[in-house]
Amino acid sequence: MRRDFMWITGIEDTFVSATDSISARPLDEYELTQHYSHWKEDLRSISDTGFKYIRYGIPWYTINPEKGRYDFSWTDRVFDFMREIGLIPIVDFIHYGTPSWMDNGFLNNDFPLLMAEYELTVMNRYKDFLKYYTPMNEPFITQEFCGKLSVWPPYLKGDDGFVKLLNATARGIVETVSSIKRELPEAFALHVEASGLFFSDDPDLAETVTLMNELRYATYDLVQGLINNNHPLIDYLRRNGMSYSDLDWFLPRKIEIDGFGVNYYPQLSVYRVFRAGKDLKTHSHYGSVEYLRELLLSYHRRYGGPIFLTETSINGEPDHQIRWWRESRKLFEDLLDEGLNLGGYTWFPAMDLINWDYRYGTAPVECYLEPMGFIQLKMNPGREFERRKGELARAMEEDLKRI
Repeated sequence: MRRDFMWITGIEDTFVSATDSISARPLDEYELTQHYSHWKEDLRSISDTGFKYIRYGIPWYTINPEKGRYDFSWTDRVFDFMREIGLIPIVDFIHYGTPSWMDNGFLNNDFPLLMAEYELTVMNRYKDFLKYYTPMNEPFITQEFCGKLSVWPPYLKGDDGFVKLLNATARGIVETVSSIKRELPEAFALHVEASGLFFSDDPDLAETVTLMNELRYATYDLVQGLINNNHPLIDYLRRNGMSYSDLDWFLPRKIEIDGFGVNYYPQLSVYRVFRAGKDLKTHSHYGSVEYLRELLLSYHRRYGGPIFLTETSINGEPDHQIRWWRESRKLFEDLLDEGLNLGGYTWFPAMDLINWDYRYGTAPVECYLEPMGFIQLKMNPGREFERRKGELARAMEEDLKRI
């Protein structure tokens, strides 16, 4: 194992704060898991387990409550404590939501420049400490949930909406990375994308499956200026509103990607595609370590690297979690021996998270707990989440000491 290989964890940090007639409950994972009041305990537990790097989100809507105004009182304390205990943050700047003052969110005409201003402001404030950052977590999920499926603001629908969100978010990433690179050339942008593998037993769906797989690469290709008339997505993009002038915008502004992040969950990242009558359906298919190997090799062939596994974990009993931790970790050791340019591995999240269904539900928050972390949460009678570390944490401590 290379000495510079990064063993990473992170805290789930979805921030979709907007409330409206569609949804009455904001989705702020730090609030729901009570991290705002237990952040020292949570960060200490992560450090004690043996992780040196942490993907850590900043709630844009709270530190930038008004256009041009920032409040760093909380982040100052958090980063000071990280420095004290030796944790190195990979700052996760946008995890799906935007501040309420930004009309139309990601579709605001000034969104790309506002995104760049926000991230550069934070990086400059902590430039003596912050080296790693993620400009936008999983842009594909933002494009799908906000643009195609009408789940989150601004609630667009269909392929036309998806392409609008793709264009806006990709521009934001380009403006941000370019701005930071000009002022802080040593900063490392670890991009993070939601990967997916789709397959079908129906030969008539081959073209559909190819498109579904290609869309997961769309942001990486667009920001690097790789989409031209020969690209497999060109017809889809042109048909759904991406003009040639839009595509031409990226060519002189294309960015180099410091780190290609791939998110993979064996229960959530592999899908079988099939027809049910006239409807197109997908069904989750358990993605063994061999599917993860196939995915990593596909990114390596396409981009070279360095490639990072920026999220993985499994929901289940401790023995299942430990098995996935050790199988997936062993895969990385094997691929490194084979010469793949891999930069890091991330168990995500470090502690249990709240399922996004909470936003549209009515039950108490503990009903939406997903046991995916090595720090387990349990609600006590006083309505406080107690934290404890179980078998998975002990296995990780043992393994990380030997690496």
